[in-house]
Amino acid sequence: MEVRLNGVHTHVALMRRALFALASLSVARFTLACGGDSAAPSADAGTDATSPALDASQAVDAGSDHVRVPYDGTPGPTVARTPVHAEYVSQRASVAPLMFAAGEMQISGEPFAQHFAGRDLNDYDRGYLPPDQYILNNGSTTLTPVPTTDLFGFSTAVESYEYSKYHMNMVIQQTSAGVSLADGPLVAALPGATPKDRLVTRVGQLVITAGTAVGGWAVSPAPTNNTLNYLGFPGLWPTFAPFADFDPVMQPSINVVKGCSIKGGYGGLPTSTMMTPMYECTYNTLHLPSPTTQEDRVVTPRVMGRAAWKQALWAIDFVGRIHDAGNNPVNAVNPSDLPAVGTLNNAVTATDPPGAAVGTYVGSSPLEGMWGLVMVAAMDNAAEWVLSAMTTSDGATLSTGFATKAQALAYDYTSPLVWFPASIAVTEDDTVVPYPSLTALALTDATSRSEDLAALLLGNSLFFGMTDARSVGVGQRVGMLATFDGDPFAADNGLPDGEATPHDRALAVLRVAFVDLDRMHADPTLGVLVDTASVAGGAGGTITRGTTVTTTSLTHSLIALRQTILSLNGAITQYGAADPDPAEDAKGILNPLAIHPTGGSTPLFSARVRSVFTSNAAFVRDVLTRADGSVSNGASLAGSAPVVDPTPATLESQTAAIRALIEGFLVTGDTTYRDRARAVASHLDAAFYSAAARMYRGVEGGADDVHMTPERFGWLQSSLREVYKSAWVDGDHALGRNVLEDRIARLNKLFLNGWDDLNGDQKVDLAAECLGARLQMAEQALTGELGRDTKNMPTADRDSDCVPELSHAKIGSVLAEEVHFHSP
Repeated sequence: MEVRLNGVHTHVALMRRALFALASLSVARFTLACGGDSAAPSADAGTDATSPALDASQAVDAGSDHVRVPYDGTPGPTVARTPVHAEYVSQRASVAPLMFAAGEMQISGEPFAQHFAGRDLNDYDRGYLPPDQYILNNGSTTLTPVPTTDLFGFSTAVESYEYSKYHMNMVIQQTSAGVSLADGPLVAALPGATPKDRLVTRVGQLVITAGTAVGGWAVSPAPTNNTLNYLGFPGLWPTFAPFADFDPVMQPSINVVKGCSIKGGYGGLPTSTMMTPMYECTYNTLHLPSPTTQEDRVVTPRVMGRAAWKQALWAIDFVGRIHDAGNNPVNAVNPSDLPAVGTLNNAVTATDPPGAAVGTYVGSSPLEGMWGLVMVAAMDNAAEWVLSAMTTSDGATLSTGFATKAQALAYDYTSPLVWFPASIAVTEDDTVVPYPSLTALALTDATSRSEDLAALLLGNSLFFGMTDARSVGVGQRVGMLATFDGDPFAADNGLPDGEATPHDRALAVLRVAFVDLDRMHADPTLGVLVDTASVAGGAGGTITRGTTVTTTSLTHSLIALRQTILSLNGAITQYGAADPDPAEDAKGILNPLAIHPTGGSTPLFSARVRSVFTSNAAFVRDVLTRADGSVSNGASLAGSAPVVDPTPATLESQTAAIRALIEGFLVTGDTTYRDRARAVASHLDAAFYSAAARMYRGVEGGADDVHMTPERFGWLQSSLREVYKSAWVDGDHALGRNVLEDRIARLNKLFLNGWDDLNGDQKVDLAAECLGARLQMAEQALTGELGRDTKNMPTADRDSDCVPELSHAKIGSVLAEEVHFHSP
C-alpha cells in the first residue's frame, strides 16, 4: 500500500525547456485532439440534452468542432474593423474584485486549456519568442518542433493562469498591503518576545516542512543581522488580512541574476543558466514604498473570503504534492512514513518514481511548498480572526465573536444574532518594523451583505476541503495528509466538535456564514436572497431586510452555495465538480448538529443548503432571465410580486446570469437551466459583441464602449468558459467551440494585454496595436519577462506582448481597478 499523489499536476514541469531558435511558421489551421483519458461522449453536456454535467477533472473529445481557425479573421464583407482605444481610469488595486477575477482566471487557465480545449500543456514554452506559440512536437527527440500561433491556448494556459498567481503573491506575500501574519491570532499564541519573533518561529517551521531551508533556498533559523531577510527568505512579507485596496506603485530592482543561484531553478522560473530578475529571488523591492499613503486600511468579509478562495486554489497545487531532497516531484510514500514527511533532515524515500532522493518534503517544489504553507497559515489565522474579531451583535461595536469553535458550530437560527459587518477600519503602529503592529479595529459599516457572506462561504468551503480527509479530490492528496497530521498544522478527528484545528475553524465559518445568509437575507415569502440586511434596535433587535436583489450578487451566492454543498458532502475538488444527487446530502458533515430554520422544518444541514440554492437558481431562471436570452440587472421585492429592473442589462448582469444558470444545471441536472443559459449566451453575443471593434460592450445595445474592471472581466471570461464546458452547441454561430475560442482569445488579449490586433495577422505591432492601458499592468518571468532581451540588454517588454516588465513599469503585476475601452 502507498499514499499517493491524487490528481495530475502539470504546472511544475510546464514550459521549462531551453529556448530553441526556430522561425515561426505560418499555419492557417490545425487540429488538436484531446489526451488519451477522454471522457465518454455521454459525459459531455454539450452533446446530449440528457447527459450529466462535466467534472473539471475530465477531458473531452472535441471532435471536428475543435479544428483551429484564426481567432479574429475577417469579420465579414460588410463589417469594417474599427480601432479600439483604452485609457486608465484608476490604477489602484481593488482587492475583492481582483481576487474574484484571479480565481476565475486560474480556473480559465491550465485546467480549462487542457481538460476542455484539448491542449497538451507540455507544448507551451513561456520563454519562447515570439510568444503565443503552441509548439507541436515540443521536446521530441525524433520530430522537428513546429511552433504554431495559438492565441487562445497561450492566453489561457500561460497568461491567464500565471497572471492569477502574480495577483495572489502580490497581495498575500509581497507588497505588504494588509495586516501582517505577525498579528495573526494563532501566531500570537506561539512563544516569543515580540510578534516578529513569533512569526520568525512559525515561518521557520513552514520552510523546514517545505524543504525550502533544507535545499538552501531559505535560511532556518532566520538570520538575526540581516534587515532584508527577517524570515529566512528575503523580502517575504506574509499577510493574513489583506486591505480593501492599495496603490500598487513600487520601485522594483532592475537587476538580474542567474537563476537566483538556486540549482535547477524553481516554480517555473528559468534555470541557473538563464537570467532572472532580481525581484523574483528577493521580494524586498516589491514592498510598497509608502504604505501609510498607499493603503486603504480597511478589512471586509468579502476580501477575507475571496482571498481565502484564491489562496486555496493555489495551495491545493502547491501543498497537495510532495518532492524529494533533490527538488524532484515524487508521487507516493509508504503510509508508515507519512508522519515523517516534511520533518527536518527526514530519511523518507518516496516509493514512486524509483530512484527518488532520500528526504521527502511537502510541496510541488521547495519554493512553491513554502508559498503554499504560508498561505495555509494565512487562511488558518484568517478563519480564527473572522470568528473572533470581525463580528458584531449590536451593529454599533465589534463583539468578541464566539468563545469557542464548538459555540460557532452550534450557531442556529434561534441563537442570539451575530453577524459579519461590511467594513472594519484598521489602525496600525507604523513605528514597529518590519511588521506594523495592529492597535485597533473599528466598525465602520454594520450592514450585512450577501456578497460578503458568499465570499466567506466560497473561500472556506475550499479551505475546509483541504483539511477534510473524506474529500478524495482535495483532502486525500498526499501533501494534504502530511500537512494536516499535527505538523505543521493540527490534526483533527474528522468530527464537527470544535477542536482548535483548521478543519473545525473553516467549518465554523461555513456554519455561521450560511445561517446568517439564510436567516438575515432570505425573503420570508420567496426565499430569495436580498443584497443587504441590517438590525434595528441593537442587540436582540429586529432584522430589516433590503428589497433589492441584483443579478450579480445573487450569482455570487449561488456559486458559493454550490461549493458549500460539495464541501460539506466531502465531494469538493480544486476546480469544482457536479453533485446532482440529493442523496449525497446524507453525507453532510454538519448534519449531526441540529438547525431550526423558519417554516417549521428541521432538515439536514446539507439539504438546507441545497434547498436555498435551488429556490434562488429558479429565481434567476424564471424571473431575472427570459426565453429570448435578455436579462434584468435585478429585481425589487418591495411589493406583492417581484418587479424587475427595466434598465438595459449591463455586461456583468448578462454574464453573471449565464454563470447562475449553469450552476443551476450542474447542481440539479435540470436541462431547463442549460437551455436558458444557451439563450442568454446567444443574446450576449448578439446584443453585446461588436463585430467591428471585436469587443464586448458595457451595456446591452449600447455604444462600443466599456469601463472594464476586474469584476466585469471575471464575469465575462468565466461565463464564456462555462458555456464552452457545459452548454456549447456544435456549429452554432455563437455557441460553437471555435467561436468561443475566438471570443476568449480576443477578450484576453484585448482587455488583459491591451493588444488590439487591428489587421488580424495575430502578430503584435508594438507601435500601432499596443493600447494606452490594459487590465494587467505588469508581468514577470512566469509569462516570459526576464528583465533582459536575447542580447542580455535591459528591456521593458522582452516578449513584445504589450504588457511591460514589472521592473520597468514600476507598478505591481496586478489588475487595474478600471480601464476605459472604446471604439469611435
